[in-house]
This record gives sequence, C-alpha cells and structure tokens, in this order.
Amino acid sequence: MAKGIGFSHQSLLLSVFLLASGLVAVTGCASREAPANLDQQAEIALGSDLYRAAAKADFDAVKKLKESGAPLNTLTGNGTPLMAAVQAKADRVVWYLLSQGANSDLAESDQVTPLMVAAEQGDRRLTRLLLSAGAKVNATDLKGYTPVMRAAETGQLSVVKILLTAGANVNVSQDGESLLMKVVATGDLLTAEMLLAAGADVNFRAENGETALDVARANNHQDLEMLLVQAGANL
Repeated sequence: MAKGIGFSHQSLLLSVFLLASGLVAVTGCASREAPANLDQQAEIALGSDLYRAAAKADFDAVKKLKESGAPLNTLTGNGTPLMAAVQAKADRVVWYLLSQGANSDLAESDQVTPLMVAAEQGDRRLTRLLLSAGAKVNATDLKGYTPVMRAAETGQLSVVKILLTAGANVNVSQDGESLLMKVVATGDLLTAEMLLAAGADVNFRAENGETALDVARANNHQDLEMLLVQAGANL
C-alpha cells in the first residue's frame, strides 16, 4: 500500500512538471515579438502612401498620414515624400514636411537631393525654403553635379543667384569641366557674367587643356569670348 502511494506521488510530480513545461513553452511563443520585417513592411507601406499623397500635392492626406505615424524619411525607390512634393512644386506640402522633421538632404542611391531638383526646376521659393531648413548648398550627386550646376545649366539665373548668395561654390567642376565652361558652352551670357562676378576662375583648364575661352571660340560665342577676355582670360 505504501508502495502504491509513493508511485502515485511520483507520477503526480511528473505530471505537474510536464504541464508546467508545456505552459512555459506556450507562454514563450506567445510573448515572442513579431518579426522585424513585418514592422518594416508596415513602415514602407505607410511611407509609400505618404509619397503618393505628396506627389499629388494633397496636403490634407499628407497631414493625416503623418499624424497616423507614416515615416517622413522613408526611401521609396523613387525618392522621399519630400522629394515627391518638390517635384510636384507643392510649396505647402514641402513646408509642412520640413516643419515636421523631414530630412532636407535625404536622397536615393543617385544622391540627388530635393534642393538639386528645386534648383533645376528654377523654383525660387522652394530653393529658399529648403536652404532655410538646412539643405546643403554644395551637396554633390553621384555624377558630380551640385545644385548651382543644375540651375546654371538649365538657365535658372535667379536661382543661381540665390545659391551663390547662400554659399554655393562657383568653382565646382564635373567631368573635368568647370561650371563656367559648361555655361559658356550653352551660350548663356547673363549666367556667365554672374559666375565671373562671383569669382569664377576664368582660366580654369580642363583635363584636355581647354579653357572657357576655348569653349566660347569653338562654339562661335563671340559675345562670351569678349566677356572672358575682359575678365582676364589668357589669350
């Protein structure tokens, strides 16, 4: 009889142990955090929604999504929500995103920033807004272009002036050519005058030995040739 009681007691202990082990295993599975990729997917989805709303210049939708937790600085493959708003020339959306903490210089793998796009578009208001938010005036993309180069090559004289006033480097070069040489090649006399007045090196030589004066002569830009000579170009 005593032996029977002992066996029952051991069995009971074993049963309790097994039950407790099972509960611990179940509890451990239940308390385990959700996979990180699920959170990331949710953020990417919200970021993409915000990007589309910004691209449509839909201020109310942008505000609602931000308040719902949409990440402002998500890269979507096409750019950030801020980039989408700049491309859409949506001043109010750009202002709102910047005021809420959007990174003014965040860019995709090509390193093209919102300021570069605003400069190339000739958008003075957005250029000033981005600069006031701390956008880097001398940021460089993967091809070596800066905001002032993009503005100058597309003839955005007023934006070039804003960027130079903000500290843009007038003596930048890309693919061995100076900014002045690139502008001379387009025949833009007014922008060339502005660059020279800002201190552009009139005698900068490209890797092949050419100067801005050589470029002006090759393109038969006689007015630019005269301007460069007057500015001290070596004959």
